[in-house]
Amino acid sequence: MLEINFSCNKKIEENIIPVLQTTVPISTNISTLKPSKWKQNQLVVIPSIWKEIDWFNRSSWPLWLREGLNLTNNSLPSYHVHLYQRIDPNSTYPYDWPYCPNVHEEAGLYLKFIYEYYHDLPDKMLFIQGDVHVHSPYPIETVQCIRDDVHYASINFFWNIERPWSFWPRDPTDNIGLMYKCAVRLLHLFGFNGRAQLNPEGKTPRDDNVVTAICCAQFYVTKQRIHHYTYKQWASLYRASLQPYCTTELDRETPGKKGIKWFGGSFEHLWHVILGLYATDMPAQIPGTNTDPCHLFYPSCKGSPCSDN
Repeated sequence: MLEINFSCNKKIEENIIPVLQTTVPISTNISTLKPSKWKQNQLVVIPSIWKEIDWFNRSSWPLWLREGLNLTNNSLPSYHVHLYQRIDPNSTYPYDWPYCPNVHEEAGLYLKFIYEYYHDLPDKMLFIQGDVHVHSPYPIETVQCIRDDVHYASINFFWNIERPWSFWPRDPTDNIGLMYKCAVRLLHLFGFNGRAQLNPEGKTPRDDNVVTAICCAQFYVTKQRIHHYTYKQWASLYRASLQPYCTTELDRETPGKKGIKWFGGSFEHLWHVILGLYATDMPAQIPGTNTDPCHLFYPSCKGSPCSDN
């Protein structure tokens, strides 16, 4: 055991030793020395809901949502839902929930949460789309089967394999894919060399490089992994999400309208790079290897997408 010998007078010794013995409660937000908003080690679900529910009729909301918001008489669930609404900036009834601008599909809402709570994040988070079952039949049950030492995992098992960035339209001014250009910019804001990340072998044309990832922007992540990046970096991404386009007027988006979502689409194809720390073109999934997502889950856990067999 390390011993500290203070060769100083008694008065200084009395001032120093109590400081060394002071501890901060686990549930305290160390950056502000205030109690955390979140229960320790409880999963917090952040759904990107827009019009997927009837805001006027809360009793019609799906059970997982009502339970996570403590709107039922059941015992407290093992998770908590943090609900944003993206309709009324004034948050008046029935939209009397925290407001998030309705931009860039789910990416705008995810960034809002991280920007707002970076200094007091929950230990475990599930970011999920408004229609929670569209890509995963049991998303909340699935995420609670993730191993304790895992910091990022998709809860979907549908793969987009070797999709070229030229899958989307190109910018006619330089013939480079608009989605590719947006992805390069977003990676740059995280401190990456975006071109090297998306085009590690220096191929031409650059946007013919491919991305392989699990679809579709529904994932588990820990506080530690989000803190892999600085608040300044996340803040720059949040501010970028409030701009009308990603790199050029040609990729301008109209919130709430159909069409290609360049900013949100780029994020959907980059979450595995940003938070998973994987290569852009992930290796092919081979059962029984670490390219198989099943190694991230406890197979015997009820709700696990992977079985013991």
